[in-house]
Amino acid sequence: MDLVERYLAAIGRELPEGHRADITAELRDELLSKIEEREAAAGRALDRRELERLLVEFGHPLVVAHRYRRIQHLVGPAVFPSGGPA
Repeated sequence: MDLVERYLAAIGRELPEGHRADITAELRDELLSKIEEREAAAGRALDRRELERLLVEFGHPLVVAHRYRRIQHLVGPAVFPSGGPA
């Protein structure tokens, strides 16, 4: 499970500090459920390669963390309106 904790820590570093613990706990529960499902289907504990594959399927830590971040624009709607050509 050290691999899962390192994966969650990588996600947590990119999350808003005020929500980091809650989101990380939610993701941990989701991952552990997926691991349990796969172990039940296989009838054994997942080996490291299978666990790595599950984490890859879950998503790159930066991509997963981005789902929980507020949208930040490089050039926002106030500077570049989305009204289109006149």
